[in-house]
Amino acid sequence: MGAVSKLTGYGRPRRQVALGFAMAMLALLAIGEVGLRIVPPRAVQPYLPDDERPGPFRSDPVYGVQYKSWDAFREDYAEPLKLQEKLFQPNPPKTWAMFGSSFVHAPEMLADTTRKHIPNRHVFNLGRNETVYVRSAQIDLLLGHGLKPERIVFALMPLDVAVLAKQSFAMVKAAPGGAMAFEPRLPPVGGMIVRNSRLALSGWVRADLQNHIPNYNPSAMTRRMDLRLVAEVDYLFARIAEVAARHHIPVTVLLIPNHEQITKGAEFVFQDELTRIATEKGLNVLDVRDAFRSYPDKPALFIPDKHFSELGNRILLSEFVRHLHALGEAKDVQLPEGFPG
Repeated sequence: MGAVSKLTGYGRPRRQVALGFAMAMLALLAIGEVGLRIVPPRAVQPYLPDDERPGPFRSDPVYGVQYKSWDAFREDYAEPLKLQEKLFQPNPPKTWAMFGSSFVHAPEMLADTTRKHIPNRHVFNLGRNETVYVRSAQIDLLLGHGLKPERIVFALMPLDVAVLAKQSFAMVKAAPGGAMAFEPRLPPVGGMIVRNSRLALSGWVRADLQNHIPNYNPSAMTRRMDLRLVAEVDYLFARIAEVAARHHIPVTVLLIPNHEQITKGAEFVFQDELTRIATEKGLNVLDVRDAFRSYPDKPALFIPDKHFSELGNRILLSEFVRHLHALGEAKDVQLPEGFPG
């Protein structure tokens, strides 16, 4: 009996320790859960259903997001639109509308280079990098409010399309406050836990598992296009083609090679696949790879941050103008003597 009592007495403290440990862990988890609800990490915030970050967007079934109104768009782009009001009035000047990344918008890049060297065309651009969801939504909004360019230039590089590996069009939405937000990809088992627990969601996001294609490497696009990305690009080009046809505005998809493709021999599967998709949708395509990869002094094409130099932008503009001439357009546009060197 004494031995049994001793064993029983020994088991009780162990159970008490285990229970105490479990209660302490539950308390820590509860504190963590409450803390993350009060101050959510910035990386997690776009995935929260009650995200109150302010912004100009509403959810949209076509683009994921669209501007709440024309006034919301004008407020978001007050300065660049102020300089281009004449384009929304009767008898606007001949205009090329350009949408793209910093290779289009940044100072001294394609838009500025075109303004500098082509005086008989107005260049419409908004001067800010936006995701492809927003760029395509902007085209729809602008054409619907009277913008009538001769041609739209929709410039794409591999990094522009890489955003679709993070969030597909179906995952994009507007948060209650108007900021862009996303539906996270959820695990097939335990999805409700990730959706409802801030701790679980934070861990899921920190592991990069919330993305459409988790842990995707954008450099892979030069070698192989993931079929999920192909489907997203197909959807993107279909929407652009639909809007362009509705407003009778031609679109050129301008495919710009990146630094690795020009200088390090990376493949061009990205350009090949996007050319196929765009052509199927009836969009015009300009692939400028040959002009860049055949240029003998490749370092001269870039500035230190790997954007194009003045020379690189001149080559890009030259290819675009010659492309228009081959289409029988813009015959009154002439490149300066000695261009692009």
